[in-house]
Amino acid sequence: MKKAITIILIIIAALIVLVLATLKFAPGFIKDYVVAHSEEFIGRKIAIENISLNPFTFTVNVDKFALLEPDGTTPFVAFEKFRINVDPLKIVTKTAAVSEIYMKDLYVHVTQNGDQFNFSDILDFLAKADSASPDTVATDTASSDSAGMINAAEIANGLPVSISVKNIVFENGNIIYEDTKVGSRIHIKDFGIAIPAVYLSNKQTDVGVSLKFADGGDLNVKVSVNAATNDFNVNVGLKDFALACGKPYLNDFIAYKDFSGSVSTNISVAGNLGDVLSSNVSGVVSVDNVILTETSGKTIGVNHVGVGIAKANLNENTFIIDSVIVDGAYAHLDMYKDGKTNIDVLLAPLNKKSAAPEDSSVSDSTAQAEAATETTAPAGKKMVAKVGKLYVHNTKVSANDQTLTKPFNYTVSGITVNGSNINFDTPCTVNVAASFPEGGSLSVKYKGALSDIGTMDAYISVKNLALKHFSNYSLHYTGYPISAGTMAFASENKIQNFNLESKNTIDIYNIDVGDKDNSIDPEFTVPMKVGLYILKDKDDKIQFDVPVKGNMKDPEFSVLKIIWKTVMNLIIKVAVSPLKVVGNVATTGAGMVGIDLGKEDEVLVDVMSATFTSEQYAKASKMTEILANDPKLKLIFTQYYNPSKAANDNKQHKLKTDFYKQSQGKQTLNELDERAILEIKDSDEAFKAYAKEHAADVDVNTLKKELAELAAKRNDDLLKVLMQQNGVTKKNIKVITAPAGALNSHKGKAMYKVTIDVQ
Repeated sequence: MKKAITIILIIIAALIVLVLATLKFAPGFIKDYVVAHSEEFIGRKIAIENISLNPFTFTVNVDKFALLEPDGTTPFVAFEKFRINVDPLKIVTKTAAVSEIYMKDLYVHVTQNGDQFNFSDILDFLAKADSASPDTVATDTASSDSAGMINAAEIANGLPVSISVKNIVFENGNIIYEDTKVGSRIHIKDFGIAIPAVYLSNKQTDVGVSLKFADGGDLNVKVSVNAATNDFNVNVGLKDFALACGKPYLNDFIAYKDFSGSVSTNISVAGNLGDVLSSNVSGVVSVDNVILTETSGKTIGVNHVGVGIAKANLNENTFIIDSVIVDGAYAHLDMYKDGKTNIDVLLAPLNKKSAAPEDSSVSDSTAQAEAATETTAPAGKKMVAKVGKLYVHNTKVSANDQTLTKPFNYTVSGITVNGSNINFDTPCTVNVAASFPEGGSLSVKYKGALSDIGTMDAYISVKNLALKHFSNYSLHYTGYPISAGTMAFASENKIQNFNLESKNTIDIYNIDVGDKDNSIDPEFTVPMKVGLYILKDKDDKIQFDVPVKGNMKDPEFSVLKIIWKTVMNLIIKVAVSPLKVVGNVATTGAGMVGIDLGKEDEVLVDVMSATFTSEQYAKASKMTEILANDPKLKLIFTQYYNPSKAANDNKQHKLKTDFYKQSQGKQTLNELDERAILEIKDSDEAFKAYAKEHAADVDVNTLKKELAELAAKRNDDLLKVLMQQNGVTKKNIKVITAPAGALNSHKGKAMYKVTIDVQ
């Protein structure tokens, strides 16, 4: 009996040793077999340095694996080390468990040429092998839900064991993608994956991926998925990804010389795999230091664009944007003699592509498919779109018109756009401001709804526009260059169903032109000097209104054409009227020639206005010319007005202003409103009734405070403009209001009195 037991134990021990020896040495045989027959399996050579199995820990190690290119030497897919650890004891609990999957130095190099990849031969090889084998596998779709998604819990319930894979780690990977046809190359380095656990059951699976791009940028992705419910949450963090890697793909759309910049994102997507389009997207996207260099060498770019996304949902057709911030954008528009612009040159590849002839059969089938879709598809949900805040600043745009006799160059800087609660259906307000050379300014107020671009209100105000910068246009159209002059322009526009009703007023001061250039054949034969001479009043001003009406969809309609035609007709009309010439000279005399500043040290002002006319700007700016010649001098603009007298004198104006606001239903006024108020007569019955009822409501002391506030605003506005003149600095210019005692004793008209000091 003892001998039998001893023999059994010896046999068992021998079997164990044999199994362990087999487990120890079998991987080597497997490695040699795979390497020797790899071309029979996949049509490519495989190189493996070593495969080992630890029978005690159930760990398989693979060292230095490489799937080679068809040349038999260049790696296509490779890794330095791979390790998988199985936990067989978990089978007792009906769980197929993998406790670790580890890979180090994964290398993948994918190349593409048209529709062919460097792995296409492998796919073709496997396809031939599959076609040569009988189909013995039936597809089971019972575990798919109505949306086509596979529910992991249903699969798990159908398996004899549950599945658990833990500690999945990939380190120091390198993935390279090259498109040889377009010349692009994307290199992902330091590729890493960290997955604590993956369950085929009702448990949460968390995945983390991190990598770096060789050309710049870090990517971190975190994914959480419930394998039973298919609920997921994805967070994508991309930092400073270099946009230059997309340059080869831009060639199909634009013609350019260079492109650079970076993009960063922090986006979260939450939803269900069964209905991905219903996912909610939120987060922040920003692009920085974008520079597009055109073929001409000029650039278009922006320092920063940031978009905050509160919610985006394609299925609900909802797009809620917290904010859109644009900082430091710059662009230019070049107009060439052939009628094209730099935008046309930039978009030439795209225009060429869109103009290419289409195959009629394809076009017909596409049209039929689209028609069928329109017929059968359910009505889409109404779009909900909103931008909480729009802010654009530090922006400038340059215009270069080479279609003229002499090229025109002009830059609008300091462009600012402010808007809030901008949505698709409800009218919203957007304000735009900009600066012109030499202290000019632009203000635009827009109110309208994005869903109805044919209905809106827009108010445009241009102040202190130096006309000499537009001399080349005057030269081209009339043959006369503009040598001096400033202009103010106000335009109130109401558009209803594309029908425009516009009120425009133009105020020009001290405009002058040089001698006619006889070498130029102008588009208009206009006696500019005579016309301007007649148009100017005794104070060297020109003021006229241009009403504009029409349908903006009419191809013959042009606002600029109407304004320019009005100006030309006005000049021609007065120029050919001898009676008007004689009468005008009789009333104005020699004051019509040159610049008449009146008293050289005074600029009259309107105490009820916070801004200035073109004449007032021009007079004040001209006084600063002395500073360009002598930096030791200092100009002091001191504002004088008598508060008590001004309050009493302007009580009637205050009543007219309040009357106008009430009758017109307005809270804020523009330049056109101010002119309408001045035209209200004291004898107007409606105004007389209003004044009688409300005269006691106008408190003189309150009016004095309002006048003081307006005086302070005038000081700020005047200083801002004067600081942009040549030779003016913070040290040699000062704009103040006279002390209270000097104000109360002032008896003349409201004015700025200018004094000179020496620093």
